[in-house]
Amino acid sequence: MASSLKSDKGMALILVLSAVAIMTAMAVEFAYNTNVNYHLARNELDRLKSQYLAMSAYRFMQVELKFDRMFRQVVATQNLGQFLGANANLPLCQQFPMSTALIRAVFMGGDGAADLPPELKQMVSMAQESEAQEFLKFEGDFDGECFDEATKINLNTFYGLDPMQKVPEGHNAYDKFKVDLMKFFGVEAYREAFEQADVKVTDVVRNIGDWVDTNEVMNELDGVEAGPEMAIYDRQGLRYPIKNGKMTTLDEAYLIDGVVDMWFAPLQKNFTVYGDGGLVNVCTADNIVIQAVIRRYVEGNTALPPIKIDEPETMGKLVDAVLEGCSMGGIGAQLKQQIAQSLDAAIGVAAGTAPEGGGTQAGGTQTGGTQAGGTTGGGFASLITTEPRFFSLILTGAVGDTTLRIKAVLDIKEADPKKWKLLYWRIY
Repeated sequence: MASSLKSDKGMALILVLSAVAIMTAMAVEFAYNTNVNYHLARNELDRLKSQYLAMSAYRFMQVELKFDRMFRQVVATQNLGQFLGANANLPLCQQFPMSTALIRAVFMGGDGAADLPPELKQMVSMAQESEAQEFLKFEGDFDGECFDEATKINLNTFYGLDPMQKVPEGHNAYDKFKVDLMKFFGVEAYREAFEQADVKVTDVVRNIGDWVDTNEVMNELDGVEAGPEMAIYDRQGLRYPIKNGKMTTLDEAYLIDGVVDMWFAPLQKNFTVYGDGGLVNVCTADNIVIQAVIRRYVEGNTALPPIKIDEPETMGKLVDAVLEGCSMGGIGAQLKQQIAQSLDAAIGVAAGTAPEGGGTQAGGTQTGGTQAGGTTGGGFASLITTEPRFFSLILTGAVGDTTLRIKAVLDIKEADPKKWKLLYWRIY
Protein backbone atom coordinates (compact mmCIF):
# COMPACT_ATOMS: atom_id res chain seq x y z
CA MET A 1 0.00 0.00 0.00
CA ALA A 2 2.82 2.39 0.90
CA SER A 3 4.72 1.58 -2.28
CA SER A 4 1.60 2.24 -4.35
CA LEU A 5 1.16 5.65 -2.67
CA LYS A 6 4.77 6.58 -3.34
CA SER A 7 4.32 5.59 -6.99
CA ASP A 8 1.25 7.81 -7.31
CA LYS A 9 3.11 10.77 -5.79
CA GLY A 10 6.01 10.21 -8.17
CA MET A 11 3.69 10.20 -11.17
CA ALA A 12 1.97 13.34 -9.94
CA LEU A 13 5.34 15.06 -9.53
CA ILE A 14 6.35 14.04 -13.06
CA LEU A 15 3.07 15.40 -14.43
CA VAL A 16 3.53 18.68 -12.57
CA LEU A 17 7.11 19.06 -13.81
CA SER A 18 6.03 18.22 -17.36
CA ALA A 19 3.22 20.76 -17.20
CA VAL A 20 5.62 23.42 -15.88
CA ALA A 21 8.11 22.61 -18.65
CA ILE A 22 5.40 22.80 -21.31
CA MET A 23 4.04 26.07 -19.94
CA THR A 24 7.57 27.51 -19.79
CA ALA A 25 8.25 26.47 -23.41
CA MET A 26 4.92 27.98 -24.48
CA ALA A 27 5.70 31.21 -22.66
CA VAL A 28 9.14 31.43 -24.26
CA GLU A 29 7.71 30.67 -27.72
CA PHE A 30 4.95 33.22 -27.21
CA ALA A 31 7.46 35.86 -26.07
CA TYR A 32 9.72 35.08 -29.05
CA ASN A 33 6.87 35.26 -31.57
CA THR A 34 5.60 38.46 -29.98
CA ASN A 35 9.07 39.99 -30.23
CA VAL A 36 9.42 38.92 -33.87
CA ASN A 37 5.99 40.30 -34.76
CA TYR A 38 6.77 43.53 -32.91
CA HIS A 39 9.99 44.05 -34.86
CA LEU A 40 8.29 43.16 -38.14
CA ALA A 41 5.55 45.66 -37.41
CA ARG A 42 8.15 48.24 -36.37
CA ASN A 43 10.11 47.69 -39.56
CA GLU A 44 6.97 48.02 -41.66
CA LEU A 45 6.13 51.22 -39.82
CA ASP A 46 9.62 52.60 -40.49
CA ARG A 47 9.32 51.56 -44.12
CA LEU A 48 5.97 53.34 -44.43
CA LYS A 49 7.44 56.47 -42.83
CA SER A 50 10.43 56.25 -45.18
CA GLN A 51 8.10 56.00 -48.16
CA TYR A 52 6.20 59.10 -47.13
CA LEU A 53 9.50 60.93 -46.59
CA ALA A 54 10.61 59.92 -50.10
CA MET A 55 7.26 61.18 -51.39
CA SER A 56 7.96 64.47 -49.63
CA ALA A 57 11.27 64.66 -51.48
CA TYR A 58 9.33 64.06 -54.71
CA ARG A 59 7.05 67.03 -54.03
CA PHE A 60 9.96 69.28 -53.13
CA MET A 61 11.79 68.28 -56.32
CA GLN A 62 8.70 69.16 -58.33
CA VAL A 63 8.74 72.59 -56.71
CA GLU A 64 12.42 73.00 -57.64
CA LEU A 65 11.72 71.98 -61.24
CA LYS A 66 8.85 74.48 -61.38
CA PHE A 67 11.08 77.29 -60.12
CA ASP A 68 13.77 76.18 -62.55
CA ARG A 69 11.38 76.90 -65.42
CA MET A 70 10.60 80.30 -63.91
CA PHE A 71 14.31 80.96 -63.40
CA ARG A 72 15.04 80.22 -67.06
CA GLN A 73 12.26 82.54 -68.16
CA VAL A 74 13.69 85.35 -66.01
CA VAL A 75 17.17 84.71 -67.41
CA ALA A 76 15.74 84.88 -70.93
CA THR A 77 13.66 88.03 -70.48
CA GLN A 78 16.31 89.92 -68.48
CA ASN A 79 19.24 88.68 -70.59
CA LEU A 80 21.04 87.46 -67.46
CA GLY A 81 22.83 84.57 -69.13
CA GLN A 82 25.91 86.67 -69.82
CA PHE A 83 26.35 87.23 -66.07
CA LEU A 84 25.54 83.71 -64.90
CA GLY A 85 27.66 81.91 -67.49
CA ALA A 86 27.61 78.10 -67.25
CA ASN A 87 25.47 78.21 -64.07
CA ALA A 88 22.53 79.33 -66.19
CA ASN A 89 22.47 75.85 -67.76
CA LEU A 90 22.61 73.82 -64.56
CA PRO A 91 19.14 72.89 -63.22
CA LEU A 92 18.28 74.35 -59.82
CA CYS A 93 17.66 70.86 -58.47
CA GLN A 94 21.34 70.12 -59.10
CA GLN A 95 22.59 73.45 -57.82
CA PHE A 96 20.51 73.14 -54.64
CA PRO A 97 19.92 69.43 -53.89
CA MET A 98 17.16 68.72 -51.40
CA SER A 99 18.55 67.12 -48.21
CA THR A 100 17.02 67.42 -44.76
CA ALA A 101 20.21 65.94 -43.27
CA LEU A 102 22.12 68.93 -44.68
CA ILE A 103 19.45 71.33 -43.39
CA ARG A 104 19.75 69.79 -39.92
CA ALA A 105 23.53 70.17 -40.07
CA VAL A 106 23.33 73.82 -41.14
CA PHE A 107 20.51 75.06 -38.93
CA MET A 108 20.45 72.68 -35.99
CA GLY A 109 24.04 71.48 -35.59
CA GLY A 110 23.23 67.88 -36.49
CA ASP A 111 25.59 65.22 -37.79
CA GLY A 112 28.09 66.72 -40.18
CA ALA A 113 27.83 70.25 -38.77
CA ALA A 114 31.50 70.20 -37.81
CA ASP A 115 32.43 69.69 -41.48
CA LEU A 116 30.53 72.74 -42.72
CA PRO A 117 32.42 75.92 -43.71
CA PRO A 118 32.39 78.67 -41.03
CA GLU A 119 30.92 81.13 -43.56
CA LEU A 120 27.88 78.91 -43.99
CA LYS A 121 27.36 78.66 -40.25
CA GLN A 122 27.56 82.44 -39.85
CA MET A 123 24.78 82.93 -42.42
CA VAL A 124 22.29 81.17 -40.17
CA SER A 125 20.21 83.60 -38.14
CA MET A 126 18.26 82.82 -34.98
CA ALA A 127 14.97 83.23 -36.87
CA GLN A 128 16.08 80.82 -39.59
CA GLU A 129 17.21 78.31 -36.99
CA SER A 130 13.81 78.52 -35.29
CA GLU A 131 11.98 78.03 -38.60
CA ALA A 132 14.21 75.08 -39.45
CA GLN A 133 13.50 73.44 -36.11
CA GLU A 134 9.77 73.88 -36.69
CA PHE A 135 10.02 72.38 -40.18
CA LEU A 136 12.16 69.43 -39.10
CA LYS A 137 9.86 68.20 -36.35
CA PHE A 138 9.68 64.72 -37.79
CA GLU A 139 11.55 61.48 -37.44
CA GLY A 140 14.00 60.55 -40.17
CA ASP A 141 15.37 62.37 -43.20
CA PHE A 142 14.73 62.65 -46.92
CA ASP A 143 16.73 63.85 -49.87
CA GLY A 144 16.37 64.07 -53.63
CA GLU A 145 18.62 64.18 -56.68
CA CYS A 146 17.74 65.08 -60.26
CA PHE A 147 19.39 64.14 -63.55
CA ASP A 148 18.73 65.59 -66.98
CA GLU A 149 18.09 62.62 -69.28
CA ALA A 150 19.14 64.71 -72.27
CA THR A 151 22.75 64.47 -71.08
CA LYS A 152 22.77 60.82 -72.21
CA ILE A 153 22.64 58.90 -75.49
CA ASN A 154 19.09 57.80 -76.30
CA LEU A 155 18.95 54.17 -77.45
CA ASN A 156 15.37 54.70 -78.64
CA THR A 157 16.73 56.88 -81.45
CA PHE A 158 16.50 53.78 -83.66
CA TYR A 159 12.72 53.97 -83.45
CA GLY A 160 11.25 55.76 -86.45
CA LEU A 161 14.42 55.41 -88.55
CA ASP A 162 14.16 53.28 -91.69
CA PRO A 163 16.94 50.67 -91.96
CA MET A 164 16.24 50.33 -95.69
CA GLN A 165 16.24 54.05 -96.51
CA LYS A 166 18.12 54.78 -99.74
CA VAL A 167 20.60 57.66 -99.77
CA PRO A 168 22.78 58.95 -102.65
CA GLU A 169 26.01 58.17 -100.79
CA GLY A 170 27.25 57.05 -97.40
CA HIS A 171 25.05 55.67 -94.63
CA ASN A 172 21.41 56.48 -94.01
CA ALA A 173 20.33 57.92 -90.63
CA TYR A 174 19.72 54.44 -89.15
CA ASP A 175 23.17 53.18 -90.07
CA LYS A 176 24.82 56.44 -88.99
CA PHE A 177 23.48 56.00 -85.47
CA LYS A 178 24.70 52.40 -85.53
CA VAL A 179 28.18 53.51 -86.52
CA ASP A 180 28.12 56.19 -83.80
CA LEU A 181 27.30 53.56 -81.15
CA MET A 182 29.96 51.19 -82.47
CA LYS A 183 32.59 53.90 -82.15
CA PHE A 184 31.34 54.83 -78.68
CA PHE A 185 31.62 51.21 -77.51
CA GLY A 186 34.86 50.67 -79.39
CA VAL A 187 37.04 53.09 -77.43
CA GLU A 188 40.05 51.61 -75.65
CA ALA A 189 38.54 52.11 -72.18
CA TYR A 190 35.63 49.75 -72.96
CA ARG A 191 37.37 47.19 -75.16
CA GLU A 192 38.42 44.91 -72.29
CA ALA A 193 34.87 44.77 -70.89
CA PHE A 194 33.47 43.52 -74.21
CA GLU A 195 36.29 40.99 -74.53
CA GLN A 196 35.61 39.64 -71.04
CA ALA A 197 31.89 39.39 -71.84
CA ASP A 198 32.80 37.54 -75.07
CA VAL A 199 30.46 39.66 -77.19
CA LYS A 200 31.13 41.64 -80.35
CA VAL A 201 30.33 45.34 -80.44
CA THR A 202 28.91 45.04 -83.97
CA ASP A 203 26.51 42.28 -82.90
CA VAL A 204 25.39 44.15 -79.77
CA VAL A 205 24.66 47.36 -81.68
CA ARG A 206 22.81 45.46 -84.41
CA ASN A 207 20.68 43.67 -81.79
CA ILE A 208 19.83 46.92 -80.00
CA GLY A 209 18.74 48.46 -83.29
CA ASP A 210 16.67 45.39 -84.19
CA TRP A 211 14.98 45.42 -80.78
CA VAL A 212 13.82 49.03 -81.19
CA ASP A 213 13.19 49.38 -84.95
CA THR A 214 9.79 48.45 -86.32
CA ASN A 215 10.70 45.71 -88.81
CA GLU A 216 11.20 42.05 -87.91
CA VAL A 217 14.46 41.24 -89.71
CA MET A 218 18.08 41.60 -88.63
CA ASN A 219 19.56 44.69 -90.27
CA GLU A 220 23.23 44.79 -91.12
CA LEU A 221 24.88 47.97 -92.42
CA ASP A 222 23.94 49.33 -95.85
CA GLY A 223 20.49 47.76 -95.94
CA VAL A 224 21.58 44.11 -95.82
CA GLU A 225 18.99 41.78 -94.27
CA ALA A 226 20.28 38.78 -92.31
CA GLY A 227 17.19 36.73 -91.51
CA PRO A 228 14.43 37.04 -88.89
CA GLU A 229 15.26 38.75 -85.60
CA MET A 230 13.74 35.92 -83.54
CA ALA A 231 16.27 33.41 -84.88
CA ILE A 232 18.87 34.54 -82.32
CA TYR A 233 16.49 34.17 -79.38
CA ASP A 234 14.92 30.91 -80.63
CA ARG A 235 18.36 29.27 -80.67
CA GLN A 236 18.73 30.13 -76.99
CA GLY A 237 15.25 28.98 -76.06
CA LEU A 238 14.13 32.51 -75.20
CA ARG A 239 10.48 32.81 -76.11
CA TYR A 240 9.70 36.39 -75.12
CA PRO A 241 8.74 38.63 -78.09
CA ILE A 242 11.06 41.26 -79.51
CA LYS A 243 9.78 44.75 -78.69
CA ASN A 244 9.99 46.35 -82.18
CA GLY A 245 9.21 49.63 -80.47
CA LYS A 246 10.60 52.06 -77.93
CA MET A 247 12.03 50.60 -74.75
CA THR A 248 9.98 51.58 -71.71
CA THR A 249 12.89 51.46 -69.26
CA LEU A 250 16.63 51.14 -69.67
CA ASP A 251 16.58 47.84 -67.76
CA GLU A 252 14.66 46.40 -70.70
CA ALA A 253 17.96 46.42 -72.61
CA TYR A 254 18.98 43.34 -70.61
CA LEU A 255 16.48 41.33 -72.67
CA ILE A 256 18.54 42.08 -75.78
CA ASP A 257 21.02 39.41 -76.84
CA GLY A 258 24.58 40.44 -75.99
CA VAL A 259 23.62 43.02 -73.34
CA VAL A 260 25.15 41.72 -70.11
CA ASP A 261 26.23 43.26 -66.83
CA MET A 262 29.93 42.84 -67.50
CA TRP A 263 29.98 45.69 -70.03
CA PHE A 264 26.57 47.35 -69.73
CA ALA A 265 26.58 48.07 -65.99
CA PRO A 266 29.60 50.44 -66.07
CA LEU A 267 28.27 52.18 -69.21
CA GLN A 268 24.59 52.33 -68.28
CA LYS A 269 24.84 55.85 -66.84
CA ASN A 270 25.61 57.16 -70.35
CA PHE A 271 22.35 55.90 -71.88
CA THR A 272 18.66 56.67 -71.66
CA VAL A 273 15.38 55.70 -73.27
CA TYR A 274 13.73 59.06 -72.59
CA GLY A 275 14.06 62.04 -74.85
CA ASP A 276 12.94 63.71 -78.02
CA GLY A 277 14.88 63.17 -81.25
CA GLY A 278 18.08 61.98 -79.60
CA LEU A 279 19.35 65.52 -78.95
CA VAL A 280 22.02 65.84 -76.26
CA ASN A 281 22.44 68.61 -73.67
CA VAL A 282 26.22 68.95 -74.02
CA CYS A 283 26.45 71.73 -71.43
CA THR A 284 25.87 69.35 -68.51
CA ALA A 285 26.78 65.98 -70.07
CA ASP A 286 29.82 63.87 -69.20
CA ASN A 287 32.88 64.43 -71.38
CA ILE A 288 32.60 61.02 -73.00
CA VAL A 289 29.08 61.83 -74.24
CA ILE A 290 30.21 65.25 -75.48
CA GLN A 291 33.01 63.52 -77.38
CA ALA A 292 30.52 61.15 -79.02
CA VAL A 293 28.38 64.08 -80.25
CA ILE A 294 31.44 65.95 -81.53
CA ARG A 295 32.61 62.84 -83.38
CA ARG A 296 29.19 62.41 -84.95
CA TYR A 297 29.26 66.01 -86.14
CA VAL A 298 32.81 66.02 -87.47
CA GLU A 299 32.66 62.66 -89.22
CA GLY A 300 29.23 63.34 -90.71
CA ASN A 301 30.01 66.81 -92.04
CA THR A 302 31.89 66.98 -95.32
CA ALA A 303 32.00 70.78 -95.21
CA LEU A 304 34.47 70.73 -92.34
CA PRO A 305 38.24 70.56 -92.89
CA PRO A 306 39.94 67.26 -91.93
CA ILE A 307 41.27 67.06 -88.39
CA LYS A 308 42.88 64.31 -86.30
CA ILE A 309 39.89 63.75 -84.08
CA ASP A 310 41.30 60.52 -82.62
CA GLU A 311 44.16 62.39 -80.99
CA PRO A 312 43.31 62.99 -77.29
CA GLU A 313 44.77 66.51 -77.37
CA THR A 314 42.65 67.52 -80.37
CA MET A 315 39.47 66.02 -78.90
CA GLY A 316 40.21 67.69 -75.57
CA LYS A 317 40.40 71.09 -77.22
CA LEU A 318 37.10 70.50 -79.02
CA VAL A 319 35.39 69.51 -75.76
CA ASP A 320 36.80 72.64 -74.11
CA ALA A 321 35.40 74.71 -77.00
CA VAL A 322 31.93 73.25 -76.47
CA LEU A 323 32.05 73.99 -72.74
CA GLU A 324 33.34 77.49 -73.47
CA GLY A 325 30.35 78.04 -75.72
CA CYS A 326 28.09 76.86 -72.90
CA SER A 327 29.58 79.46 -70.55
CA MET A 328 28.99 82.39 -72.91
CA GLY A 329 25.67 83.10 -71.28
CA GLY A 330 23.19 82.55 -74.08
CA ILE A 331 19.93 80.65 -73.77
CA GLY A 332 17.79 78.57 -76.10
CA ALA A 333 18.60 78.88 -79.80
CA GLN A 334 21.11 81.65 -79.08
CA LEU A 335 23.10 79.35 -76.79
CA LYS A 336 23.05 76.55 -79.34
CA GLN A 337 24.51 78.88 -81.97
CA GLN A 338 27.19 80.08 -79.55
CA ILE A 339 28.21 76.49 -78.84
CA ALA A 340 28.25 75.61 -82.55
CA GLN A 341 30.34 78.66 -83.44
CA SER A 342 32.79 78.00 -80.62
CA LEU A 343 33.24 74.40 -81.77
CA ASP A 344 33.60 75.34 -85.45
CA ALA A 345 36.24 77.92 -84.56
CA ALA A 346 38.17 75.26 -82.61
CA ILE A 347 37.91 72.88 -85.56
CA GLY A 348 39.36 75.57 -87.81
CA VAL A 349 42.27 76.06 -85.40
CA ALA A 350 42.87 72.30 -85.17
CA ALA A 351 42.92 72.06 -88.97
CA GLY A 352 45.26 75.02 -89.28
CA THR A 353 42.79 76.98 -91.40
CA ALA A 354 41.92 79.60 -88.78
CA PRO A 355 44.07 81.61 -86.37
CA GLU A 356 44.02 80.53 -82.75
CA GLY A 357 41.88 82.74 -80.56
CA GLY A 358 39.09 83.67 -82.95
CA GLY A 359 37.44 83.44 -86.33
CA THR A 360 34.80 81.15 -87.70
CA GLN A 361 36.38 80.38 -91.04
CA ALA A 362 37.56 76.82 -91.58
CA GLY A 363 39.08 75.79 -94.84
CA GLY A 364 37.47 78.66 -96.72
CA THR A 365 34.01 77.59 -95.57
CA GLN A 366 31.92 79.57 -93.15
CA THR A 367 31.49 77.23 -90.20
CA GLY A 368 29.68 79.36 -87.67
CA GLY A 369 26.49 77.77 -86.44
CA THR A 370 24.25 76.65 -89.27
CA GLN A 371 26.50 77.33 -92.23
CA ALA A 372 28.51 74.11 -91.93
CA GLY A 373 25.58 71.77 -91.72
CA GLY A 374 26.83 69.35 -94.33
CA THR A 375 25.05 66.06 -93.87
CA THR A 376 23.77 66.98 -90.43
CA GLY A 377 21.23 69.48 -91.74
CA GLY A 378 21.95 72.44 -89.47
CA GLY A 379 25.46 71.99 -88.07
CA PHE A 380 26.35 71.09 -84.53
CA ALA A 381 23.36 73.06 -83.27
CA SER A 382 21.03 70.48 -84.86
CA LEU A 383 22.49 67.71 -82.68
CA ILE A 384 22.11 69.38 -79.28
CA THR A 385 19.51 70.78 -76.94
CA THR A 386 19.78 73.37 -74.20
CA GLU A 387 16.27 73.05 -72.75
CA PRO A 388 15.95 70.18 -70.24
CA ARG A 389 12.64 68.35 -70.51
CA PHE A 390 13.02 64.80 -69.18
CA PHE A 391 14.28 64.45 -65.61
CA SER A 392 14.96 61.32 -63.58
CA LEU A 393 14.60 61.78 -59.83
CA ILE A 394 16.24 59.63 -57.15
CA LEU A 395 14.28 60.13 -53.92
CA THR A 396 15.32 58.70 -50.56
CA GLY A 397 13.54 58.42 -47.25
CA ALA A 398 15.30 57.09 -44.14
CA VAL A 399 13.98 56.30 -40.66
CA GLY A 400 16.24 54.53 -38.19
CA ASP A 401 17.96 51.67 -39.99
CA THR A 402 15.35 51.57 -42.77
CA THR A 403 15.99 53.30 -46.11
CA LEU A 404 13.56 53.39 -49.02
CA ARG A 405 14.24 54.80 -52.48
CA ILE A 406 12.02 55.86 -55.34
CA LYS A 407 13.09 56.44 -58.91
CA ALA A 408 10.79 58.60 -61.00
CA VAL A 409 11.04 60.04 -64.50
CA LEU A 410 9.11 63.21 -65.37
CA ASP A 411 8.34 64.91 -68.67
CA ILE A 412 8.08 68.61 -67.77
CA LYS A 413 7.24 69.87 -71.24
CA GLU A 414 4.06 71.63 -70.10
CA ALA A 415 4.27 74.90 -68.20
CA ASP A 416 1.64 73.73 -65.70
CA PRO A 417 3.18 71.16 -63.28
CA LYS A 418 -0.23 69.51 -63.00
CA LYS A 419 0.14 68.47 -66.63
CA TRP A 420 3.61 66.98 -66.24
CA LYS A 421 3.73 63.32 -67.29
CA LEU A 422 5.04 60.66 -64.95
CA LEU A 423 6.86 58.23 -67.24
CA TYR A 424 8.39 55.87 -64.68
CA TRP A 425 7.91 55.06 -61.01
CA ARG A 426 9.73 52.41 -59.00
CA ILE A 427 9.98 51.84 -55.26
CA TYR A 428 12.90 49.82 -54.00
